[in-house]
Amino acid sequence: NVISEMQLAEWLVAVTEGVLSGKILPLIVFLVAMLIAFATGTSWGTNSILMPLVIPIAAGVSGAEGVLTPTIIASIGAVLTGAVFGDHCSPISDTTILSSMASGSDHISHVRTQIPYAVTAALVAAIVGFIPAGLGVPVWILLPIGVLALVLVVRILGRRVEDALPEAR
Repeated sequence: NVISEMQLAEWLVAVTEGVLSGKILPLIVFLVAMLIAFATGTSWGTNSILMPLVIPIAAGVSGAEGVLTPTIIASIGAVLTGAVFGDHCSPISDTTILSSMASGSDHISHVRTQIPYAVTAALVAAIVGFIPAGLGVPVWILLPIGVLALVLVVRILGRRVEDALPEAR
């Protein structure tokens, strides 16, 4: 296949060796996946672009090829999560276009209403998930903390629909 013929993954591993730390890799992968998916409007395309590149890099920085290390697992999760974020927020994504059409709303208005929610979840994922995972905190500890963080964000920043609507007063 083309990826193995070009040896891009091997080149990236060689270029990042000694420069890129496994502690920051999941966060970097998350941000790159977000940008690619937002720019292209496709989570599946982002996954197929990044997975063959990220897994060898994560294996290279963790120094354990053939073993699923926490860095590899967190980097795979970062690709998937960033891809879904970018696809969800992208105005050229098929799912975003279909959602605005199905709801009968203005397309750009729909995109603008989705971004704050997605950014909130992305910030929680980065702060509570990918940064600690890169530092070696087990995922089984981070998942409940992430859920709790999202619940707290909703409790602190959320408003009841009746309070938010001007005509309800």
